[in-house]
Amino acid sequence: MNMRVLFMGVIANFTGERELALSFNSAPTVRGLLDELERHYGSEFGARVFRTSSTPRLLQMYTRIFVNGNLVGNEDLDKPVSAAPADKPSSEVLVYLLPAACGG
Repeated sequence: MNMRVLFMGVIANFTGERELALSFNSAPTVRGLLDELERHYGSEFGARVFRTSSTPRLLQMYTRIFVNGNLVGNEDLDKPVSAAPADKPSSEVLVYLLPAACGG
Protein backbone atom coordinates (compact mmCIF):
# COMPACT_ATOMS: atom_id res chain seq x y z
CA MET A 1 0.00 0.00 0.00
CA ASN A 2 1.38 3.39 -1.00
CA MET A 3 0.78 6.43 1.19
CA ARG A 4 1.38 10.10 0.80
CA VAL A 5 1.73 11.76 4.20
CA LEU A 6 1.25 15.52 4.24
CA PHE A 7 2.37 17.75 7.10
CA MET A 8 0.86 21.16 7.77
CA GLY A 9 1.25 23.86 10.36
CA VAL A 10 3.90 23.55 13.06
CA ILE A 11 4.39 19.84 12.36
CA ALA A 12 5.71 20.72 8.89
CA ASN A 13 8.18 23.10 10.52
CA PHE A 14 9.25 20.31 12.87
CA THR A 15 9.65 17.60 10.20
CA GLY A 16 11.36 20.00 7.81
CA GLU A 17 9.18 18.75 4.96
CA ARG A 18 5.61 18.99 3.84
CA GLU A 19 5.31 15.55 2.27
CA LEU A 20 6.61 12.02 2.74
CA ALA A 21 5.93 8.97 0.54
CA LEU A 22 5.73 5.62 2.33
CA SER A 23 5.03 2.09 1.17
CA PHE A 24 3.69 -0.78 3.29
CA ASN A 25 3.14 -4.44 2.40
CA SER A 26 -0.38 -4.22 3.86
CA ALA A 27 -2.51 -1.44 5.28
CA PRO A 28 -1.17 -0.33 8.67
CA THR A 29 -3.42 0.98 11.39
CA VAL A 30 -3.41 4.73 11.88
CA ARG A 31 -1.48 4.14 15.13
CA GLY A 32 1.00 1.94 13.24
CA LEU A 33 1.52 4.70 10.69
CA LEU A 34 2.09 7.27 13.45
CA ASP A 35 4.52 4.88 15.16
CA GLU A 36 6.42 4.56 11.87
CA LEU A 37 6.52 8.36 11.55
CA GLU A 38 7.84 8.56 15.12
CA ARG A 39 10.61 6.09 14.24
CA HIS A 40 11.44 8.22 11.20
CA TYR A 41 11.36 11.65 12.91
CA GLY A 42 12.22 10.69 16.51
CA SER A 43 10.52 10.78 19.87
CA GLU A 44 9.82 14.50 19.68
CA PHE A 45 7.43 13.78 16.80
CA GLY A 46 5.57 11.34 19.07
CA ALA A 47 5.46 13.91 21.87
CA ARG A 48 3.88 16.44 19.52
CA VAL A 49 1.25 13.99 18.23
CA PHE A 50 0.47 11.84 21.29
CA ARG A 51 -0.44 12.95 24.84
CA THR A 52 1.82 10.36 26.52
CA SER A 53 4.58 7.94 25.66
CA SER A 54 2.86 5.05 27.47
CA THR A 55 -0.19 3.10 26.36
CA PRO A 56 -2.87 3.91 25.60
CA ARG A 57 -1.40 6.69 23.51
CA LEU A 58 -4.17 9.15 22.75
CA LEU A 59 -3.80 12.07 20.37
CA GLN A 60 -2.89 15.50 21.65
CA MET A 61 -5.95 17.75 21.82
CA TYR A 62 -4.55 19.91 19.01
CA THR A 63 -3.61 17.04 16.67
CA ARG A 64 -5.80 16.58 13.62
CA ILE A 65 -5.29 13.66 11.27
CA PHE A 66 -7.24 13.11 8.08
CA VAL A 67 -7.12 9.92 6.01
CA ASN A 68 -8.39 10.38 2.47
CA GLY A 69 -10.25 13.48 3.66
CA ASN A 70 -11.86 11.85 6.72
CA LEU A 71 -11.05 13.09 10.22
CA VAL A 72 -9.51 10.41 12.45
CA GLY A 73 -10.13 10.39 16.21
CA ASN A 74 -8.78 8.34 19.09
CA GLU A 75 -11.43 5.71 18.42
CA ASP A 76 -10.00 5.22 14.92
CA LEU A 77 -6.31 4.81 15.80
CA ASP A 78 -6.41 1.01 15.72
CA LYS A 79 -8.32 0.80 12.44
CA PRO A 80 -6.43 0.16 9.20
CA VAL A 81 -5.71 3.13 6.98
CA SER A 82 -8.34 3.02 4.27
CA ALA A 83 -7.31 2.34 0.70
CA ALA A 84 -7.02 5.18 -1.76
CA PRO A 85 -10.05 6.11 -3.84
CA ALA A 86 -9.99 4.63 -7.34
CA ASP A 87 -8.93 7.95 -8.89
CA LYS A 88 -5.85 8.36 -6.61
CA PRO A 89 -2.52 6.48 -6.83
CA SER A 90 -2.03 6.35 -3.04
CA SER A 91 -3.84 6.83 0.23
CA GLU A 92 -3.43 10.35 1.51
CA VAL A 93 -2.83 11.04 5.19
CA LEU A 94 -2.76 14.63 6.44
CA VAL A 95 -1.14 15.26 9.83
CA TYR A 96 -2.01 18.70 11.13
CA LEU A 97 -1.23 20.19 14.53
CA LEU A 98 -3.56 23.01 15.45
CA PRO A 99 -2.14 25.08 18.32
CA ALA A 100 -4.77 26.57 20.63
CA ALA A 101 -3.81 30.05 19.46
CA CYS A 102 -5.20 29.22 15.99
CA GLY A 103 -8.80 29.48 17.18
CA GLY A 104 -11.61 27.04 17.63
